[in-house]
Amino acid sequence: MVRPPVATEMLLTLYTFSCACTIALDALSNGVKITDQRVPGAVLNGTEYVVLDCVYKVKPDETEGLVVTWYFNNSPSPTYQWIPGQPPRTIGPLRSRINLGYAAPTDDALAKYRALYIIRPTIELSGDYKCVVSTYTDEDFMIKKMTVYAPGQHMHMKRTKTENQEMVNISCTVSRVFPMPNMQLYKLNTNGTENRNSTLPIDILDYQNDGAYDVTVSSLFSESELPSRTIFFCKLIIPNTPYSITKRFVYNPGNTESLSAENFAWSSKLSQVLQWIIVAWLLVAIPN
Repeated sequence: MVRPPVATEMLLTLYTFSCACTIALDALSNGVKITDQRVPGAVLNGTEYVVLDCVYKVKPDETEGLVVTWYFNNSPSPTYQWIPGQPPRTIGPLRSRINLGYAAPTDDALAKYRALYIIRPTIELSGDYKCVVSTYTDEDFMIKKMTVYAPGQHMHMKRTKTENQEMVNISCTVSRVFPMPNMQLYKLNTNGTENRNSTLPIDILDYQNDGAYDVTVSSLFSESELPSRTIFFCKLIIPNTPYSITKRFVYNPGNTESLSAENFAWSSKLSQVLQWIIVAWLLVAIPN
């Protein structure tokens, strides 16, 4: 048998020793191990409640000094803390929003009050939630982000003509939405295809006291592009949430600035097939 070079043999020996040390250190550590942090990525503003859970394991001989602590948005001060044998306590912006009597669904007395039960979460509670589980000998933590989103209270469109009367500015406004949405504005062609543009930059942004936004997007169309009756669509998408909505407006030439909205909106969860069936029906039902 051919013996490997001395340098190669030394490297193999060092690698084996390193792996053995790593395994030994893992065996000595992990007195505390967080196995799962259950934080929903998106929650609708004003939902009745939301539970943030922190599932962990503690070695039976290392439970002394066990403390479960939750932090919000990198604050150095804990938002929630529980020491087994004592009642949980809370401070900071969530102080009046946490149900301190909520017990996690577990038979483990050392994990009974590990979870964070938030009553009616609102948009200002969006952010990073950090769970820290510690004992006198070890500590572990996990961080996850939760977005509390507001879909907006009202969507409307209006039109204004440029000074030379050759172009028409169509704008779409949504009030009290959070977080910052993506928006699209496009029209339905006479052949049933959509003249869809990419996501538009926000033209007007008003910041509300509670953190919500009023946003407006707009697009210019030539007067010749707009026949006597034109269907426009305004689509709003809230990033990192399941929420999107498309609303239909009808443009009629005249003196009025507002476009008439018809009771026609769909979520992105509807299939594309159903959407096209509805669009085809509208083209047949609406006279030219």
